[in-house]
Amino acid sequence: MKPVSLRHRLTWLIIAVMVAVLIPLGIISYQRERREMNELLDGRLAEAGRTLGVLIENSDADNHAAIAADADIGHALIVAVHRHNYEPDVGFQVYDRQGKPVVSTANFASLPAPRPEQAGFGRITLDGYLWRTFILRNRAGLLIRIGERYDNRLDIDRGLMLEHGLPLLIGLPLLALLALWAVRRGLRPLDELTGQLAGRTPGSRQPVAIELAPEEIRPLITTLNHQLERLEDAIERERRMTADVAHELRTPLAATMLQLDSAAIATRPDDARAALSHARQGASRLARRIEQILSMAQLEAGAAATERSPQDLAAIVTGVIEELAPLIADKDITLSLLHDDTPLRVPGHEVALTAMLRNLVENAMRYVPQGGQVEVALGRTADTAIVDISDDGPGIPAEHREAVFERFRRETHDAAGGYGVGLNIVRRAAQLHDARIDLLDSPFGHGLRVRVEFRLEDTR
Repeated sequence: MKPVSLRHRLTWLIIAVMVAVLIPLGIISYQRERREMNELLDGRLAEAGRTLGVLIENSDADNHAAIAADADIGHALIVAVHRHNYEPDVGFQVYDRQGKPVVSTANFASLPAPRPEQAGFGRITLDGYLWRTFILRNRAGLLIRIGERYDNRLDIDRGLMLEHGLPLLIGLPLLALLALWAVRRGLRPLDELTGQLAGRTPGSRQPVAIELAPEEIRPLITTLNHQLERLEDAIERERRMTADVAHELRTPLAATMLQLDSAAIATRPDDARAALSHARQGASRLARRIEQILSMAQLEAGAAATERSPQDLAAIVTGVIEELAPLIADKDITLSLLHDDTPLRVPGHEVALTAMLRNLVENAMRYVPQGGQVEVALGRTADTAIVDISDDGPGIPAEHREAVFERFRRETHDAAGGYGVGLNIVRRAAQLHDARIDLLDSPFGHGLRVRVEFRLEDTR
């Protein structure tokens, strides 16, 4: 289905509303005026009949013929001017108490005498014309029938139809054009918004202006600005990740390829095996580096777009230790978990918390010597959950501890093959949870202790 233009939809809706309102109003107004016109003409006809009765009452019988002659002359004059001033074509007849004709116009002379029970308004057809009649018996006992042709009423009726219909015929198209103009002008802010969006350059963080926007589209522009900001953040993260991958993977990938080439051209089996072993180690380090970069990218994307939910720190730490159990056994590390089974529930994201704690434990395992020890201790204060991860490795000098949180920053004496990514992931996850992270001296006398403090879930 072809999409309908909002401009056209609004225009047609406005026109439909105008038609639905104006046409019924015009019809109602026409019918009301037509009814009033008929009532007015009926009243004039009845008044003319009564006036005629009074004139005849005040005349004697000798003057009846003269009245009749005058009536014929008056009738002729009325017909003569009818075409010019819309005076009705009228006729009348008068009978006395005995039913004898007293006076009549020529056009009504052939009509039989009306019956008394026909008193009031009625209709008759005479000489092919429809007449409106009024019959009454006055106080003198005269039976009077007076009438006028419907032609005059039809002329007035046509005038009323023209009066009410012509404005609609002319006005509705004009109103439609005005409605189209008004809709175009009313939707101009959307056109301006379209222009602003079309003119944006990639990477621009300039928000769409809403100062002069109508109240109705301000929420739309505000939401759009938020979406654009999130989109630019996502694009920036993607650019940064691409640059990080290109920078960090180039050297180990080249080294691995060189080792594979050396193995391919080696003439002695021992040299080939040594080159393949180095290539395998390089591939392993490369896989770890990729995993860390992807983890950091996931955290920078928000760790989870959903709202924070209560997370059990003890359950997450236990899951991390179980995941790393093969590596712990392979290196013969003593890993202890100190926890008094007190629930430690913090508001957060499971993905980010798991990545944080896994990197902390992995870092501790990687830096301790063969047969070393790592201790994970969980505790709490009144409103804070504390996670301490300690090792007996070489540690980090106090003056360098803050710098290790930087992306791809590592110590020059780093002999464990770290890439400066793990602690940056830890700091990013801590920021997502408003947690505090400190690098302290290890309780083993040498090594490092990493303390992370979380705000406990509010259970009130």
